[in-house]
Amino acid sequence: MPADVTLDFPSYLPDEYIASQEAKLDVYRRLTALRDPQAIEALKGEVRDRFGALPAPADALFGSAMLRVIGASLGVEGVLVRASEARVTFRADAVPRLKGLSAAFHGVQFQVDVRRAQPLALKLTRLGGAEMLEGLIRALKALVP
Repeated sequence: MPADVTLDFPSYLPDEYIASQEAKLDVYRRLTALRDPQAIEALKGEVRDRFGALPAPADALFGSAMLRVIGASLGVEGVLVRASEARVTFRADAVPRLKGLSAAFHGVQFQVDVRRAQPLALKLTRLGGAEMLEGLIRALKALVP
C-alpha cells in the first residue's frame, strides 16, 4: 500500500510549465499509477525532455511520488515534510531496523528522534546537506532491499 505523503510546499505541474491540460492530466494519471522508483525516474526524464527543466513544484510532485512508492516497500504509513523537518510513521506491522534507518539518515545529515516505538514514528531534522525531500528520498532508497 502506498505511503501517504504530505508536503507543506507546492507540488503540482504549473500551467506555465505544461500549458496543455491534456498533457498535464496524462502525466498526473501515469504518475499516480506507477509503483516502481525507476519508472518514476523515467517519467520525470520524459517530462524534462518534452517540457524543459522542472520547476520546483513539479520536482516536488515527482519527489512526493517517489516517497509514496519507496515508503510503501519499507512499510511506511505516512510522511509529513516541512522545510527543515519531517515525520515518518511506519505501519503497525512494519519491522524497520532502527540502526539502518539511523545510518541512512545520518548519511544525508538528518538528526533522527524516535517519537514512538510501536508503531515506529520518527522526527527528522535537517542539519545540513540535502534539502529535506531529496534527503528523505536518498536515505529511504538506501534502505530498500
